[in-house]
Formats: sequence, structure tokens, C-alpha cells
Amino acid sequence: MRPRRKHRMLRFLAGLALLLGLAVADSNLRLVTTEYRLRYPNLPAGFEGYRILQLSDLHGAVFGKDNARLLAAVRKMQPDLIALTGDLADESTDLETVDALLGALAEIAPVYYVSGNHEWAARRLRSLIPMLERHGVRYLRNEWMYLEQNGDSIVLLGVEDPCGPADMPKPDAVAAAAPEGFRLMLAHRNDLAEQYPELPVDLLLVGHAHGGVWRIPGVGGLLDHRYRLFPNDAEGVISAGRMNMVVSRGLGNIGLSFRLLNNPELVLVTLHRA
Repeated sequence: MRPRRKHRMLRFLAGLALLLGLAVADSNLRLVTTEYRLRYPNLPAGFEGYRILQLSDLHGAVFGKDNARLLAAVRKMQPDLIALTGDLADESTDLETVDALLGALAEIAPVYYVSGNHEWAARRLRSLIPMLERHGVRYLRNEWMYLEQNGDSIVLLGVEDPCGPADMPKPDAVAAAAPEGFRLMLAHRNDLAEQYPELPVDLLLVGHAHGGVWRIPGVGGLLDHRYRLFPNDAEGVISAGRMNMVVSRGLGNIGLSFRLLNNPELVLVTLHRA
């Protein structure tokens, strides 16, 4: 190869590497918010305009000093409820940063948490539970409760990740035990609509798939946690029966993995009467 052509090729490769580095940095550091407005005929009038902010798959990631950028984004959304849908921490997470984040989130809005597979696999729940309790974060363990707003109520359910105890009730059993009414369920895994297409809930918030990790513009996520190419359930709103399942692309990464064209995502769901 001639020296001039070789130098052009080296400059091209250096420019390509720089662009890729910038894309990776942006894809892993710049927070984005995705907003969904969902309408339901059975939503009580008191919950018209109710704002639910979902944070999923943090994996101990930190955005700015003391998570200042993440907390600023949460405050900007002015949520009525903050839902933490699993994998808040994993094997390498500094739990002191999680402790501080939980306290700050609880000052913004009521916070509700369900477990993910990594909290169980890494045995972090023993340390997390006292933190949740100290900050008033409600840990939903295959149970339901009422949420009240403007004199009306809806049913909030939360299910443990399947990595929990083998004898725990399944999501359909948890839902069957809950009273009738508008039902909001928090879970971690995005295969619930596939496993329970007739699950009797109105809105299900999940994560787990990390949005396909690497995303191709116009196509979507490349690979999910089950190593499926181009999964169709790694993000967005998926309808099954009476249920809308909202899948968060999540905030963090596992181990040395990194995102590409798939920014850390906060999800804001606003409820409206049909």
C-alpha cells in the first residue's frame, strides 16, 4: 500500500474509532426519558393524570456525583409514584450509593420495589431490605395493597423474581388473590406477557432485557438476555389480553457489558381515563 493511501486509511480508522468511542460514551452516560400516556375505561377519576416513574435494572450505576443527574431527571418528571422494578444491585454494586439513592428518591415520591434476578443471585437482599425499610420504600413480595388518590383507590401488586423461593406463589395466583378494580403490577422479567397472556392486570411494569443492549436504528435491540436476536419484547408497550406491559430499557449494565445506541432510560407512564 502506498504511504499516502496508508495514511488516509489510518486517519479514517482513527476517526471511526473516535466516533465509536463517542457513541459508546453517550449511550451509557446520557439519560433519556420515555413517556407513555395510557388510557383505561376502568381507571377511577381520582387517578386521572397519575404519573408513575419507573426505574429498572440500575445494577448500581451512578449518574453524576451522588446520582445528581438521575435525581434531577426524576424530580423534573414530578412523579406521584416511583417504581423500582428489579436489579437495583448486583455482585459489584457499592450498596452505600444505593442507600443514598433510596433516601433521595423517597423524598421525591412514594417508592415501591420488587426484586430482580441479580439481587437473588448475588445475595444482596439481606443487605438491601434494611435500607428499603429505613427509607420507607415498600418492598412488595408477591402481595397487593391499595393506592389512594383524591378519594379513589387502585390495586398495586408486586411479584418477586422467579429466582426467589421455589414455593412462592406465581404471578397469576397473586393477581387472583387481589380485589377487583384497576390493577397495577410491578415485576422484573419481560416474559410475563408470554407466560401469562391472560394475566388479570391492567398495567404491568417490567424490565430485565436492557432494551436489547445494542440497538440498531429503525430495527431495535440486537440481543436479549435469552440470547434471542432482534427480540420484539425488549422495550415499549406490549398488549396482551386486558393488559398493557411496559418494558423499560433500564439504566445500568452487567459486568463489562456496555450499551450502544441504547441510552439509560427512565420511563414515565401517565394514566388517563378512556
